[in-house]
Parts: sequence; C-alpha cells; structure tokens
Amino acid sequence: MATVEDIVKKSGVSRSTVFRFLNGSNVRENSKKKIIQAMKELNFKVDAINKHKNFVIEISVSHDYDEFQGFSQVVQGVIERAEKSDVLVQLARRVGKQIDEDYAKWDHKNKTKGVIIVGKNKEDEEKEANILAEKGIPHVFVNRVLSGNDINFVGVDLEQGAYDIVSYLIEKGHKKILAVGNPEELYVDEKKLKGYKRALMDHGIELDDRLSHTISNKSEWEDVIRKVLTSEDVPDAYFGLCDSYSVKFISIARSLGYEVPQDISVVGMDDIDLAKYSFPTLTTVKVPFKKMGTIAVEQMIQLFNQVYSNVKIMIKHELIERDSVENRS
Repeated sequence: MATVEDIVKKSGVSRSTVFRFLNGSNVRENSKKKIIQAMKELNFKVDAINKHKNFVIEISVSHDYDEFQGFSQVVQGVIERAEKSDVLVQLARRVGKQIDEDYAKWDHKNKTKGVIIVGKNKEDEEKEANILAEKGIPHVFVNRVLSGNDINFVGVDLEQGAYDIVSYLIEKGHKKILAVGNPEELYVDEKKLKGYKRALMDHGIELDDRLSHTISNKSEWEDVIRKVLTSEDVPDAYFGLCDSYSVKFISIARSLGYEVPQDISVVGMDDIDLAKYSFPTLTTVKVPFKKMGTIAVEQMIQLFNQVYSNVKIMIKHELIERDSVENRS
C-alpha cells in the first residue's frame, strides 16, 4: 500500500503540503493537482480523501459535560475544525451501561466513522477505551494521556502542570498549601494531585494530611474548605485543581474574613475565561482545550485516511501569572 512518503516523492510537493491536504486544509491549486494525480497513480484511496462529507465524528461526552467550560471549548474546537473539512459531527451523551449498548450496535467495519471522547470519569474512560481498541474504532481521547498501544489521545501533561504551579507557590514563600480532589474517580484529579505531592517532596516539604484532602463527590468540597478555613491551622495558599473551584474558594475565604492574596494566595488550573475576570485575577496553568479539539479532528481525518494507525500527541501547558499570589519569600 502506498504511503504519504510515496505521494511526496511522486508529486514533488513538500511533505507538509501533502499533510495539509490530507487534513482538509486549503493548498495551492497547482500543488493540489499534483497530489491528486500522484494519489491516482499510486491508488491511494483518492475518493475517500476527497469526500470528507462521508466522514462522521461522534463527540462522546458525559451527561454533565457542559458544566465545565473547558469541555465546551473542546467541543467548539472540534466543530469549527470539522466544518472546515466538511466532516459531520454528532454529539453522544454516553456513560455507564450506555457505553456497552451503543458500541454493541456499532458497525466496527466502517472506518469513516469515529469517536472523540471528552470529560469522562475513570470507570467510563477505561470501559470506552477497551471497547474502542478491541473493535478497532477510530478514536481520540482529549485531555487524557492514557496507556495502551491501541489507545489514541491528544493531551497535556497535567501532572507536570500541577508540579509547575505548586513549585511556583513554594518559590514565592508558601509552604502550607491546601489541595482537595477526587483522585479515585477522576483522572485529572489523580494526575494533578500527583504533581502537587511531587512538588512538595522535591522542595523538602512534608505532606500534611490536614492540607491534602480526598473527596468522593463534588458536594463534599465546600464542607472540606470551610472546615479547614475555620480550623486553627489555616493554609497560606490554595491549589485549586480547576479554576472554577479556585474562584469559589476566594468567595468562601472572603465570607470568612480572609483576603486574597494578602492572607491566602490562590492558584488554579485550566485558564478558563473566568480566571481573567475574577477578583483578584487568577494565577493559573493554561490548558489549551480548544486547540486540543482542533488537533483531535485533524488526527481523526488521518486515521480515517489510514495515513497512520496511532495517535499520541502531547501539547504544552503554560503558567499564567496574575494577581492572586503574594510573594512571601
């Protein structure tokens, strides 16, 4: 079977231009003609590539995906990129038993329909990943870095992102850093708390059980925060595993008489729009959700076209400094 490299050699067009064409991006008409001619001569499934309208991408989400702005940004990136390539997008809310039921009906021989998975809990992610790999269904997990040779993903190193921002707090003179998460259920919380703990250890700070809390559901979070802030051992900083919780923390701290960052510094992760407009503005780690959605579509098109069979892409995060941290060093 002909490869992309064969097309590059045959057409005389640059490799990057060939890839842009395969992604559905616009290229110069002269280059386009050379690429198509080379594909015809090499029998490189020209019809499948030129008929992107035959491609269907399902965005598989949990029932509450729209409660978090980051997931909405992923969906926006997917839809905008798919429209440019005339790829049809469908939304599927799929959790628990619904995962088994939906994929039992799936035509796994159809390689022009695939799945982009966004924002599931660990149990559902593992179930869906196993089924997708077993059936050979084209897929890409977004904002996940999952093990397994047959699992495709576009993600950010969340553990390193957490490590970087907690290290930033420590370098600013903070040692009593509060963190609350649900690592048993959520992949993102597991990775971020690992980064938090590793940063403490690397900076010679012993993990304090009074400041590192594990919860089993969202409703417990506020109770833990209020209990800590009304105790005798108040933290000097809070590491929010997502920006929305950091903004909520600021509100609760103020209601209890604390000022941010004068009394307690606060940081988050994600850099959703809310972070720029909170008071004070929130120091955080930027996770490029929309970009991940865009790249996921580009990689799905490559999988559909069988340009390659496996996708594992890491995107860089960025620390964004704003006004919610006081320098105490």
